[in-house]
Amino acid sequence: MYTDISVIIPAYNAESSIKDAIESVSNNNVEIIVVIDGATDKTKSICLEMKKEYNNLKIIEQENSGAYKARKNGIKNASGKYVMFLDSDDKYKKNTITKVLELIKKYKNPDLIRFRYERVPNGYEQYKYFNEEEVLIEKQDFINKVYPMFLEGYMLNSMWGSCIKKEIFNKVCDKNNIMYGEDLLQNLEVFSNINNVVFTNEILYEYSYSQNSATTTKDIKKNIKKLEDTIFVYSLLHEYIKRWNMDTVENIRTVNNRIKIETKIIIEIIKHEIDN
Repeated sequence: MYTDISVIIPAYNAESSIKDAIESVSNNNVEIIVVIDGATDKTKSICLEMKKEYNNLKIIEQENSGAYKARKNGIKNASGKYVMFLDSDDKYKKNTITKVLELIKKYKNPDLIRFRYERVPNGYEQYKYFNEEEVLIEKQDFINKVYPMFLEGYMLNSMWGSCIKKEIFNKVCDKNNIMYGEDLLQNLEVFSNINNVVFTNEILYEYSYSQNSATTTKDIKKNIKKLEDTIFVYSLLHEYIKRWNMDTVENIRTVNNRIKIETKIIIEIIKHEIDN
């Protein structure tokens, strides 16, 4: 039934936002997969009620294991040629699916399409990838134009800013089931296994900051787990710069600095919680 895109939505206790997330897909030709990640609220009942209206909605349940496993579970059950990821407290713009389908056709089935986001409600817009409004980059140019983004900042950290060929995930190495830093972990593998990528500066995603996000937890045990996962994931950058033939002294120093910065933030949070 579905040949183009499957949208995967990991959902943990998302009763206040899941309806808006599903409705924002707003395209009957797209498969919507909600992976309920051990939710204890009304997320499941809301999805079951929406399924009466959305015959393209598929509901999957799993024990609480985090977004990384939820996405893998969604991919496993996806029917589309491409997969996209939508966080349960976020939304797509009205033209998102239409625009992505246009880009797939225009660039003759690229391996990956990357678009920008707007943060709501403050209206912050992600900075542009390139000066060109759209650009197709082939594998031979990744070292100069794509891979440095992983070292210089967070531009490629999120999974939800992409439309990716499902078959790419057959090549992706499953390193670990982690709870934090899962976006960067998945993207490192994805971008290492694609042959081309389309970057568009068009804003197609609405990112909503949530106090319930795993990134803002005040639970000490969860923050210790976050610290462990962060060290694990960011340390993997050393492995990838070798794989990409980019393991220069400067890049090694950059990776080490990123590890220090990311871990310091979490350590300070843990110290604050212990002191209080």
